[in-house]
Amino acid sequence: MKLQYLGTGAAEGIPAIFCSCAVCEEARKKRGKNIRTRSQALVDGVMLLDFPPDTYAHYLAYDFYFPGIRHVLVTHSHMDHFSPAEFELRRPDFITSPLDTLNIYGNSAVEAALMKHIENGPSAPYLRFTRACPFEPLDLSGYTVIPFPALHDRSEECLFYAVTHEGKALLYAHDTGIFPEPVWDYIAKTGLRFNLVSLDCTVMIEKDGTNHMGIPDNVEVRSRLVSLGAADKNTVFIVNHFSHNGGLNHDLLSQEAAKEGFIAAYDGLETVL
Repeated sequence: MKLQYLGTGAAEGIPAIFCSCAVCEEARKKRGKNIRTRSQALVDGVMLLDFPPDTYAHYLAYDFYFPGIRHVLVTHSHMDHFSPAEFELRRPDFITSPLDTLNIYGNSAVEAALMKHIENGPSAPYLRFTRACPFEPLDLSGYTVIPFPALHDRSEECLFYAVTHEGKALLYAHDTGIFPEPVWDYIAKTGLRFNLVSLDCTVMIEKDGTNHMGIPDNVEVRSRLVSLGAADKNTVFIVNHFSHNGGLNHDLLSQEAAKEGFIAAYDGLETVL
């Protein structure tokens, strides 16, 4: 599997649109890897993880084949992870060639947001929504996707996802604190083994653990995954989803992450499992 990070920022991006803090000012001047759009990732050119308002910009920047996308896994309904108005543009009056149905997966809040924006609701022929339920695997064109409950907004059932394909497995865990106990129980029971683990690091070098994570929390999660046999010295650990409030731009963040054996993601980073 190939995982490409299309965006690596939190809700406000870096530089944040209305901010003049030192991190944002430096990002404006230096640009490059310091520029962070809202978080999104692409698996093998066929599966998107989240659908933020920067999706169209990602399409232009990285030139993936959008008509070839078959599945969109949405973690939760917050605007930086789900921009449902864009799906109106799959209506027949906006396109000139037929498209295969696009499958969208998420919780009830994601479904409610989507249904406000698509013509004919759940019967629209160009979209299909499927409720993703924690610990209930989905078979998506040869990919097995396991939704997990995230520790994030308690007003909805936020999710993160494991994706397995052809003997490889990745865990994409963003907008979550340290995993709820049922997640650890499931991983232990099923014997999941991950080649790549991508972890929320919104607060960078600080500790959170209850809604997001920082590097100290990432260390704790890695240690527990290793203790369960779900990761080992060959597992690649990447930190992602950064807020300017964390106080660091890419070079310094990358140095801090490397001290603990993590790779700091940046917009456009590609990795092959």
